[in-house]
Amino acid sequence: MLFVAEHIHPAAECPMRMPGGKDMIKNLFSEEHIKSTGIEMQGAYMGCPTDEGATHKGYFIIEAPDEETIKNFFGDMKVEVREVKPFSEIAKTL
Repeated sequence: MLFVAEHIHPAAECPMRMPGGKDMIKNLFSEEHIKSTGIEMQGAYMGCPTDEGATHKGYFIIEAPDEETIKNFFGDMKVEVREVKPFSEIAKTL
């Protein structure tokens, strides 16, 4: 199944600014961790505006057996997970 996971945080709370944050991100998105959790990361995109007061948003396209597998992958990092299908498949049903 294909999912989009969205993570949002204020710029002031960016993990990249926290002690150990860079290492946490490197470990979370390492090939080893991805493979060990049973997901396939199709794409990962971040909107990190230069405005330090703005919100950072991350979008992750993930193939996984279910939503719980994705939430387990992200651990304590809060994400909203939604199953998606190619629009071409949806258009056929219209």
